[in-house]
Amino acid sequence: MLFLVGALAGAAFLGFFHPRSIRGGESISPFVEMADHSLQELSGLVASRQFPGVLWAHSDSGNEPILYALDTEGGSHAIELENVTLRDWEAIALCGSKLYITEMGNNLNASQKLGVYEFEEPDPKSPGPLRPERFLSVSYEDQQSFPARDRWHFDCEAAFCSDGDLYFITKNRPAFRLFVQEGGANLYRLDMSNLGDKNVLRRVDSMDGLGGWVTAADISYDGRRLAMLVESPQQSIWLFEKPESGNKWFSDSPGVKRYKFFDGGQLESLAFVGEGESESLVMLNEERQMFRVEMDKFDSVER
Repeated sequence: MLFLVGALAGAAFLGFFHPRSIRGGESISPFVEMADHSLQELSGLVASRQFPGVLWAHSDSGNEPILYALDTEGGSHAIELENVTLRDWEAIALCGSKLYITEMGNNLNASQKLGVYEFEEPDPKSPGPLRPERFLSVSYEDQQSFPARDRWHFDCEAAFCSDGDLYFITKNRPAFRLFVQEGGANLYRLDMSNLGDKNVLRRVDSMDGLGGWVTAADISYDGRRLAMLVESPQQSIWLFEKPESGNKWFSDSPGVKRYKFFDGGQLESLAFVGEGESESLVMLNEERQMFRVEMDKFDSVER
């Protein structure tokens, strides 16, 4: 630990900084603000399929462990969570009738207590409390030291479910440069058909040139599109069509699009809502503001 503190202190003198925002693309404005002012640092967002109109979100580190049922008119209902530890929750994903909240925040790339809480999706009006069915302990297959010494690629704020498996997208930094972003991300897969006491995340893909840190992701209702939110310095959403085979969503996607914007505040939540002609994306920032992005806003990206 002394080694880590010393290294971080040294890094401060070598240009420890937070990336300056770029005002590229178009300015966006919220269409609603959550009415409950007690909602603080909501992280993660996914739309229920079982309960139309419901968006699931959760509290972040420093708050009580709460699952929130939100709607797009500013309403919310809190469900207390029991038998859980909230260290650094960052994302929520839906697989069938199961909700997964990720304990994957790992800013210093030193945690050996990463994992995912599995819940049965509750009635959004449930008084609670809600308890997890299990905790899936995970580790990255290519992390050998804690903290990682050569690259800090083991922090994660984005997760989604595809074909029954969970996927995780990393937030990459140079080693010991906490506020320096690399603009790339790695994609890892958790094989949900082969779980044990210890579960290894297998790296399946990577991508550079994203323009910032990945802070959220979601899969469309039909499973054919992956949306990925990127923060700082350039706010944007990337849209990937599902590969014809395999799970290399970045490398093998037959179609990639991007939407650049600014004035979104601190955004760490993204979700598909609706399907077909009514499909759109919503984002929620830490100031309780909700934004909508229509699918015709995206421009194709040359590969």
